Amino acid sequence: MRLIRLLKHDLAREVEDWKSAGIIDDEQATTICARYGVDFHDLGRTSYGHGILVGLGYLFIGFALITLIGNNWDEIPRTLRMGSLISLTLAANLMGLYRYRQGEEASATMGWFLLGGLFYGASIMLIAQIYHIGEHYPDGMFWWALGILPIALLLRSVLLMLLVTTLAYIWFFVETSLNFYPTFFPLFLVSVGWLLSRGRQSNLLFISLVAGVGLWAEYSLAWYLSDWPGFRFNEELLVLGGGLTLFYYGVANWLLSHPNEAAKDYGTLLKVWVLRFLLLALIILSFEEPWDELLGADWQAVELITGLSLMLSAAALFLVSRAGRPLLPPLGFALLFLTALTGVILLDGEQYALSLQVIDNIILISLGIGLIVQGLHRHISLYFYLGVIIILITGLMRYFDLVGNYIGTAILFAVFSAILLSAARYWKHYQARVEETV
Repeated sequence: MRLIRLLKHDLAREVEDWKSAGIIDDEQATTICARYGVDFHDLGRTSYGHGILVGLGYLFIGFALITLIGNNWDEIPRTLRMGSLISLTLAANLMGLYRYRQGEEASATMGWFLLGGLFYGASIMLIAQIYHIGEHYPDGMFWWALGILPIALLLRSVLLMLLVTTLAYIWFFVETSLNFYPTFFPLFLVSVGWLLSRGRQSNLLFISLVAGVGLWAEYSLAWYLSDWPGFRFNEELLVLGGGLTLFYYGVANWLLSHPNEAAKDYGTLLKVWVLRFLLLALIILSFEEPWDELLGADWQAVELITGLSLMLSAAALFLVSRAGRPLLPPLGFALLFLTALTGVILLDGEQYALSLQVIDNIILISLGIGLIVQGLHRHISLYFYLGVIIILITGLMRYFDLVGNYIGTAILFAVFSAILLSAARYWKHYQARVEETV
């Protein structure tokens, strides 16, 4: 994984400066940028800052007009209300279509369609108010997102798809808060995936897709397990989250092996977020209370959650193998994950919580050491600093949350010290071997 992929546009600007300073020539600049999927000769045509400013400008124009209309809503005759809403929606979309056909700048064109989408949503809400339509108000958000979706797909617009995704997420959370199942939420996820597969690169859309798949899977399991429909977070959902993390690790490695540069960028981004989520989960489980809850849990579907865990772990290993990446890291975490799952299901008694807490802390500190070594070995600063932060956080938490008693804490600190000193000694010998080789 090379984190420079997430900053490739900044790298391209630096390359442009190197060329201007005479450090490299045009051919070398083109080759460097092409390695990361950037067209060196097309840098000036795309300005993300300009596009964001234009989009926000049209967004606030829409808010201003909607606020103005809403403030005088009761004073406007019903016929004029309907005509104004429909006219504004048609006018904005027709202006966007006209500019699109004229081949004008993409940001300004999509700005008009964004404005049309806002007027469309306002029309749904305000017309529902006129005719007192309020049987199930989340439907308004759903039809708003669904109405903009075809335009976003036809124009392959990241801006419009971001609006659709935002509305879909709002609809998802409102629908689930009312204990309804968001049946058509996968439709929006598939649409985002299709747009990304057509070369329209957007890290924000990709993360929304990954998070959306996880949310939908978690809620589907919660809906299946719960006697009363709704999002009731329990131990089964925690286990599914662990399986999904492993699966996403496999997906990240598969994307990194893909010849497409955008896929490699997504793989790098996903791998970073998988690492962050894994570390967060280990930090939470470094306390005794979560293990007490898991050991005393009333599991509702042991066979189902075990099957899902095995399936997701196997899928992760298969994807890593297909990508030609080392199998040891995912295999190790898959075994730890499945062993921990077996333990909390089969062990009878919360007296094992302390032992599991200690094991988790050792794994956490070992992972921190591994990140430091990998960061130095592969020259990845994120790994190095993340490893240092993990060790410091773990030590600080154990200082305030004594493991069992003072003796237990002292023993744990001694183990941490032994691991750190062993890692330092290993690194010293590794550096000596490198210098001898050179």
